[in-house]
Amino acid sequence: MHNLRQWWKRTVGTPARGRILIVDHRTPTPDHDSGSASVFSYLQLLSRAGFDLTFAPFDLADAGEYTRALNRLGIKTLSAPQWPTMRAVISTLARRMDLLLLYRAPIATQLFDVARSAAPATRILFHPVDLHFLRLQREAEISGDAAQAAAAAAVRTMELDLVARADATIVVSQFERDLLRELLPAAPVHQIPILREAPSQPPRSAPHQFNERDILFIGGFEHLPNVDGIRWFVQETWPMLQERKSTRRLIIGGSKMPDAVTSMASDTVDVRGYVRDLAQLFASCWISVAPLRYGAGIKGKIVTSLSYGVPVVATSIAAEGTGLRHDEDILIADSPAAMADAIMRLDADDDLWRRLSANGYRSFQERFSLAVGAPKVLAVVDKLVAMTRR
Repeated sequence: MHNLRQWWKRTVGTPARGRILIVDHRTPTPDHDSGSASVFSYLQLLSRAGFDLTFAPFDLADAGEYTRALNRLGIKTLSAPQWPTMRAVISTLARRMDLLLLYRAPIATQLFDVARSAAPATRILFHPVDLHFLRLQREAEISGDAAQAAAAAAVRTMELDLVARADATIVVSQFERDLLRELLPAAPVHQIPILREAPSQPPRSAPHQFNERDILFIGGFEHLPNVDGIRWFVQETWPMLQERKSTRRLIIGGSKMPDAVTSMASDTVDVRGYVRDLAQLFASCWISVAPLRYGAGIKGKIVTSLSYGVPVVATSIAAEGTGLRHDEDILIADSPAAMADAIMRLDADDDLWRRLSANGYRSFQERFSLAVGAPKVLAVVDKLVAMTRR
């Protein structure tokens, strides 16, 4: 432990704005999943704002190119064997920090008491990414599985305890903010949507080659709502579109696809798997779909589609908490037939496509862009840092 302290003293300078230790379950892979993209966005903006950042993945694994990406941002990264356990990380470094940013309830609950004991003056900011208990509760309602319901209840207790004890909590969804204010009215909860860098190229202003463009579903398939959602869409909605003589193809993109998804490939369903170049992918697509039956938070697939000016057809659950307006920014449909109707409606109405494209892109710029969201994040972080330094 002495050697770790000496190493730390050699690697840190005097931060201009504050010193922050950030912990997530692993190093973010922003090209693979929305949660990682959100964490990476925070790392970008905090680094650019002049904070001295240290990132510790809970698995303490060196993630190769993804770890190097953080280092290029000026972020120190921790890994084994130099740091044998996360308890050693927190016990050694927490009191040297102005702020601990803990992501995800299953991680935060293991470290919270260690941090409070090691560094009682250091403020803790909790970011659940999404409210896990809400997602699990909704899954249990669909499945009717009593064991899933019990697991959701246990996570609810854990998550609400963290929100109640943290110095501040950030949630991404308006719905989740309102829910927490009802359940824990005294807890300091802030709502800041998921944030993304704007694409380098502006979106197209018209559906060129209209009949040649495809329908896209994209998502990381470690996230089970994505597996359930695309299976439901392909089994229920896709046959209705075929019966109506739709000439569109469905492209399914995303990392870590299980066999349940890859087996959907057919003449009309193109299972792409991991796609590195999202700009090229969205440029070839006419709309995207978000047919999720359960979930929580804000869906990265919707925000990313808006950023490329590609209209979205989504369920109410997928659009929840975004503030997007049906028929103006997005089309909302909750049954297979309603989703098929919405897609066919877009197929027949170029003006509707243009309106959704323009309004959706404007919503991205005004609500979800990193440039607009950064001051909101910094306001929360600066306040907590100032509280620690008093």
